Amino acid sequence: MAAYLLVHGAWHDERCWDRLTPHLAATGHHVHTLTLPGHWHKSRFSYQISLRSYAQAVCDAAAQIAEPVILVGHSMGGMVISAAAQAKPHLFQHLVYLTGYVPPLYRPTHLRNLVLEDKGTELWRGVWTDWLRFRIHLHPEHTMDLFYHDCPEEVATLAQSRLCSQAGRPLVDLIWATSKGLGAVPKTYIECLRDKVISIGHQRKMQTHAEFSRVMTLDSSHSPFLSQPEQTAAYLYEIARADPVLALETDTGAQAPSLRKKRATHPLAVAKTERYNPAPAVGV
Repeated sequence: MAAYLLVHGAWHDERCWDRLTPHLAATGHHVHTLTLPGHWHKSRFSYQISLRSYAQAVCDAAAQIAEPVILVGHSMGGMVISAAAQAKPHLFQHLVYLTGYVPPLYRPTHLRNLVLEDKGTELWRGVWTDWLRFRIHLHPEHTMDLFYHDCPEEVATLAQSRLCSQAGRPLVDLIWATSKGLGAVPKTYIECLRDKVISIGHQRKMQTHAEFSRVMTLDSSHSPFLSQPEQTAAYLYEIARADPVLALETDTGAQAPSLRKKRATHPLAVAKTERYNPAPAVGV
């Protein structure tokens, strides 16, 4: 059995996963979420919040989980899970980038650089910066179309009401990814074809930044966990089912620590990318 640890993106908190987690839990795996430091409406100490503090929160959460951890990062969360895996790769069995940002190996970069490289993004029309507090805010009139344009109206309205401002420092903190850190953990990318925040062209460009054992495709907006929770859960379940080390754990009942020692010879760590785009699931 595996455990999923879900990491949200900018302006969101762990409640964004509420529609997904019941479907994922129904597969028999454990599901864990966390809210990154500073992601609440009245957060004041933005200068103390960094990409490193995000990564530390993820590593701390993963260290408390007994099962092998499938770490899922959405959007900005892709940079967060990358930083966590770079720091402590032994904690994670598999990384999943859900339309997430991916840093290249051996080229220091930060999230703002990756956003600037995306010529197809519509994000800029929806954000403004409070330079005094160094927090990034959203224009509410644009958030529904940017993030939730294919979601049911009541779902999108609730999601919008939960948004908060975003600390600026994690967006400009550099990450230096290496083959022994981030590169050592098997990875899957789930791309979203109708994403207005990260264009599909940029998602595919970032898929060249690292070795991905599989690329899966959703015909969705930036928030498939809200618009297509069943299909998203089905994809995440398939990732766990196809992982040979997790399959071994299920068959033998071996404990998580011994499985994590298999990282260096994990067959998915060196596998070629496989495209995966099955028919829509009707359930998990």
